[in-house]
Amino acid sequence: MSTHVAVTQSVLAWALQRADRSYEEAVEKFPKLGDWLSGEAMPRLRELEKFASFTHVSLGALVMPEPPDEALPIADMRTRESMVIERPSGNLLDTIDRYQQFQDWYHDYAREQGAQKLPFLGSVSTQDNPHMVAHRVRELLLLDRVNATSPDQWRRDIVKALEDVGVLVMMSGIVGNNTHRPLSTDEFRGFSLYDDLAPLIFVNLAGESYGAQNFTLVHEFAHLLAGHSALSGGDHLLGGTGEEAWCNRVTALALLPDDALAVFDAAQSVQDYRVAARRFGVSAEVALHRLRSASRIDEGHYRTILDAVRADYGAEKMPSRKGGDFYNTLTARLGRPLATAIVSSTLEGRMGFTEGFRMIGSHKREVFDELARRLQVV
Repeated sequence: MSTHVAVTQSVLAWALQRADRSYEEAVEKFPKLGDWLSGEAMPRLRELEKFASFTHVSLGALVMPEPPDEALPIADMRTRESMVIERPSGNLLDTIDRYQQFQDWYHDYAREQGAQKLPFLGSVSTQDNPHMVAHRVRELLLLDRVNATSPDQWRRDIVKALEDVGVLVMMSGIVGNNTHRPLSTDEFRGFSLYDDLAPLIFVNLAGESYGAQNFTLVHEFAHLLAGHSALSGGDHLLGGTGEEAWCNRVTALALLPDDALAVFDAAQSVQDYRVAARRFGVSAEVALHRLRSASRIDEGHYRTILDAVRADYGAEKMPSRKGGDFYNTLTARLGRPLATAIVSSTLEGRMGFTEGFRMIGSHKREVFDELARRLQVV
């Protein structure tokens, strides 16, 4: 005899909303959903297990008498013009939770390796002059030594510089390895997770241009310098308020210092600004805002070019791509330091292969071995 499970309408509705699943979509898979919601019938245990999988929530959550209050675990500093920031999606919450677990694991690993608190963490205040802090960012990340001439090369060099100073950098456009759970840059661009031994930056890659990704990387680093975790999103040009405005200012100054602005003096067209901005790994919008702030262009010219840039926004967006190198993608999602630590801990016997496979997101030994080879872990 099948076991029926008592559930409440509010919890079922919460699960659908959290997973961004419509009633119409759900009822195709669960024809009795209407009866469950009305209370006329209760799902069987197996049906509820499938519903839990469908909505990406635990079975335990579905049998609670009322929906849980899922507050963001980090400070919400998102800003966007005309944007109403509602309750966080399940994709966002699950992504933060996933990387907090990675951070906790790496913190213990680093402590076992004898790591000490990274000295730059919490070394500045949001009351400090943004120019001074931007100079500090350039020193720490060796930005004056970067020879990149395109945004993708800048991203590579910024990520390496962050990892070299001890920051975990992880980038993805989906939840975990689930391609059916895309993240949305309308909801967030990235976040920073502060920790003395394992500071972490996550960048949402969902369709974002390399220029936007570079801005997010440095922006989140500014939060860590100030000693804080933060969820960021919205328009970089709006400035925001408080710490978010300060981080935006620091980032713009770090990526486009005063001595770089002369490159834009001859620019007239949208294309001129895009070409010049690419040399510094930023978007044309960020460059225009920086030039206006430095009084290098007047308000009228700024507005004219900005409107033209926004009218052709797709020119700077990442093209939709399928395929790509699986191991490069996997390493980007985990970050090279974490991936290396997982593989080495597993091979050295400090962690079982089952756990190692779980952490990299694959149960295949050949995937693990190839990842180890590419990371040069022997």
